[in-house]
Amino acid sequence: MKNNMDLKKIKNNGMTLPELVLATLMLTAFTSITVMVSQFTSGFFQPLNVEDKDLKYDWLNDNSKINKAFDSIIEYLSQPGIEMNTVLDLANDPEKQCVTLPKTEWGIPTLGSDAIPRSYKICIKPSSLTESNYLDLIKNDGKGKPGIYILYSKPVSGVTVNAIPIRRIFCRPKPFCKP
Repeated sequence: MKNNMDLKKIKNNGMTLPELVLATLMLTAFTSITVMVSQFTSGFFQPLNVEDKDLKYDWLNDNSKINKAFDSIIEYLSQPGIEMNTVLDLANDPEKQCVTLPKTEWGIPTLGSDAIPRSYKICIKPSSLTESNYLDLIKNDGKGKPGIYILYSKPVSGVTVNAIPIRRIFCRPKPFCKP
């Protein structure tokens, strides 16, 4: 009983000097380990390849740029106002089939001037499922079929760990494509 009364009389005046020094050392050690681990892991997020000394990029950013460009190209080419022969001319002409600047060489106004990374070419190919004439598509009698095309990027210097091809399949004209 007397022991409990003595404990109630003891007042807590805070940490002693040795406790404060020990807590500060532990906080410093924890912070320094956290900083070292952060620096080590941030090394994995640096660019994987460098073409020019001033220009750093990595395949993840290239992949993102190419996919955004593909979205823009597909949105433009799948419009019913674009004639079938226009797309087939791009796909069948060896000079126009693979280009580095689709904005100017294919005449796609929705692309930016730097939409495609310099280390890639964008190519288009028709599939074996060819597009019917627009009049056959409008009749909706089952004879007219939309066309399936393959849009792909090709690394200029060949496929490496840092430069991989990307492809997308799309249907055109869009109103006649079934989901």
